[in-house]
Amino acid sequence: MKLNTKTISKMMLIWLAAIMVLAACSGGNNGNNGGNATTNADPSPSAAQETEEPTEKPADPVTIEFWHAFGEGEEKVLLEEVMPKFNEKYPHITVKATRMPTENLDQQVITAAAGGAVPDVMRMDNTWIPRMAKEGVLQKVDGFPGFDQIVADSFKGPMSTNFYDGSYYGVPLDTNTKIAIYNKELLAEAGASAPPATIDELVALARNLKAKGKFGITIGGPDAWNMPPWFWSLGGRITDDNYTTATGYLNSDASVKALETIIGWNDEGLLAPPILGGQPGTWEGLRGEEGKPATYMMINEGPWFFGILGDAVKDNMIPAKMPNGPDGMSHSVIGGQNMVIFEGAKQPDAAWVFTQFMLTEEIQTLMAVKTGAIPTNVAAANAEELKGVYYLGAYVAEMETALARTPSANWNQISDVFGKAFETALRKEATAKDALDKAAAEIDALLKK
Repeated sequence: MKLNTKTISKMMLIWLAAIMVLAACSGGNNGNNGGNATTNADPSPSAAQETEEPTEKPADPVTIEFWHAFGEGEEKVLLEEVMPKFNEKYPHITVKATRMPTENLDQQVITAAAGGAVPDVMRMDNTWIPRMAKEGVLQKVDGFPGFDQIVADSFKGPMSTNFYDGSYYGVPLDTNTKIAIYNKELLAEAGASAPPATIDELVALARNLKAKGKFGITIGGPDAWNMPPWFWSLGGRITDDNYTTATGYLNSDASVKALETIIGWNDEGLLAPPILGGQPGTWEGLRGEEGKPATYMMINEGPWFFGILGDAVKDNMIPAKMPNGPDGMSHSVIGGQNMVIFEGAKQPDAAWVFTQFMLTEEIQTLMAVKTGAIPTNVAAANAEELKGVYYLGAYVAEMETALARTPSANWNQISDVFGKAFETALRKEATAKDALDKAAAEIDALLKK
């Protein structure tokens, strides 16, 4: 049939009217005058996404500068495995990662801040946080989106190292602590087939070895890194829970008793020579050196022991939690590194995105598997992939009750006072009570500065 112009126009009007009726019957456009029949007919998430995505404005490209002091192997994992994953997820953010020398790095940071030359984000030693915060070098991070979730996902001890003067100035990236490491042969020689569960059991084994000219307990020195796991586990304290005062805590009856117990071990000949700088060193005494047999049954050391020595110690060394003290728990010391964002950062929001990414379960697990670092993310620390890293389980278990070193802007001086007090008492230059009374007063003054 041949259609003329009038007929075609009439058919088009009928067609348009039909479409309008169908659109009205479809449920409307929810008040959106710009809606169309196709969108409203399929309100599923996938359909909505298909219509919205083309209109989204791509994120503006940014570059952030990241300082770190990862070791060579850790840096390789960061650059070759972690960064490609980040780039895939956040293609608009370029991370310029710079490996910094560890010597005097804290002073380099302060100098850079004074000159306005800080990076956006940095992996920083957790004991530096209070000092850098007090100097005005760091941004508070507890106002960034997702901060509360990081707190919920992280071990409490490492998280606490970021707290200063009522705010958080960082988040924990990787952590470490010290556990007991036993020489399997000497443990058997002392009369045990498994690591002791309590400090009293450890002392009994040490006495068994003493008669053979060997040592059952090794403390690397009287300083504030090697001594606290023993001092705390025996019931000692350095300050109150809010880190405001040492008097009444460092010199309490329980603290004096803890120090006197350690002095008693040394007087009895149960402590290995490194407690006051003697030889052989902790690792050498545990493993034996230059053809000489091992003479130390156990040492207290971090995960780098296994990371450095690898398979060479897998068969003859036993990693274990520190033996429990009077309260039924052990309390080791927390080390590690935190992620911080600087005052003056050019791209703080992008730096926070990168920080969040580094704390995800996936990346924390990856770094742990590849480098032996202890995750600060609890789920990552307990991930199935880490079961094959035979020594990590003991460190993760220890982390549950490990304690942070006093978070103070004057931690370096506090550390010196602590170490001097313990060495003075061990060398019998002062009683435990006098040494701790003096140290408590000095630390009080430092906490107030």
